Amino acid sequence: MSYHRIPIVITTALLSLIVVGCAGPANENRAALADATASSPSATPLCGTWQGYFWAVAGDHTSSSGSALTLQIAGDSTYTLKWGNRAPSTGTLSAQGNRVILQDSSGSQITLAHSGDTLYGLTKDRMNGRTTMLNLDKQESAPGRLAATGPGC
Repeated sequence: MSYHRIPIVITTALLSLIVVGCAGPANENRAALADATASSPSATPLCGTWQGYFWAVAGDHTSSSGSALTLQIAGDSTYTLKWGNRAPSTGTLSAQGNRVILQDSSGSQITLAHSGDTLYGLTKDRMNGRTTMLNLDKQESAPGRLAATGPGC
């Protein structure tokens, strides 16, 4: 990575930290969040395939990064997240304002900010424990082409 891109990456990561940190739930408990995840009619516009990239925030040369990030969202508010060489994670999602909350079936959670056709946010990488930035863009399917976007999309 060239040296002039380092400030851009750091600025993007810091702004994302602020957005995701400010967008977090204030005094909600997990039960209330699970109820919101179960019925989220506003998740339907998110339906489809999202692809993007990830990188370790403030990472060094040994940090993992890549473009192998795919989020598949079905019309019934379920998702599958494929991230690099990690096992795919599945679960349910809810949309609350500009936040998209991915509630993994194992109990972990990722909160992403939603802006137009972009989802972005920070999470802790379960493989190495590092804070990692995720950035996904909505993929449009070509007209007349069958897209595997799940039920209700």
